[in-house]
Amino acid sequence: MNHSYLTRRRILFIAALASAASLVLAGCTSSASSVSGGNQVAQTEYSEFNAAVPYPFGHTAPSDPLERKNLAARLVQYNSAGDTNYVYVFAWGSPTPIGYYVIRGKVSSTGSQMTSDQITTNCDGSSHDSCAVVNAIGDDGSYGPEEGGSSGVFFFTTTGTLIETDQPFVVSSAPIKLYASVPQLDAPAK
Repeated sequence: MNHSYLTRRRILFIAALASAASLVLAGCTSSASSVSGGNQVAQTEYSEFNAAVPYPFGHTAPSDPLERKNLAARLVQYNSAGDTNYVYVFAWGSPTPIGYYVIRGKVSSTGSQMTSDQITTNCDGSSHDSCAVVNAIGDDGSYGPEEGGSSGVFFFTTTGTLIETDQPFVVSSAPIKLYASVPQLDAPAK
C-alpha cells in the first residue's frame, strides 16, 4: 500500500471518530441547568418521563402515574409525627409475629444520617482531580457504621421508648387481624 492511501484512511478514521464524539457530547446537554425557582430538574425529569412511551402503554402513557400518587400519599401519611402505626416483629424464618409495638410516627433506618457520610477534602481549586473523598464523622460523633448497621431500624413507641431491631417486620397504619395470639410488646405491666 502506498503512503498517501494510508494517510487518507487515517484522516477518514479520525474524522469519523471526531463526528461520533461530537454526537455523544451533544447528547449530554441537559434541558434543566438550574434548580432555582422551584425544582426545575425534577419537573424536567417528570416531563421527560411523561414524554417517554414505556411498555406496555403504547401510545397512551399515563398522564399521572399511580406509582407517583402512591409515593406522595405514603410520604404524607408516613411522615406525620402524630400518627399511630403498628410494627409487627417476626423472628427470622417464622410466619407468625413474635409481637407488635404501637408507635408514633415512622420506622427509620439505623443507616440514616442527618449529615453526609462522606466529605471532599484537599481540593486545590484547579480541578476535581485533586480532591479526595473521605468518610465523615457520624451523627454519634464516631467514624464507622452506626449501631444496628445498614439493615437495622428504629422507632419510638407511644410511651417514648426507643426500639431498635434488625428483625423482619411489617408496618401498618391500622391493627392487622391475626389468627394467632400476638402480644403487644410495649404494653404497660400489669
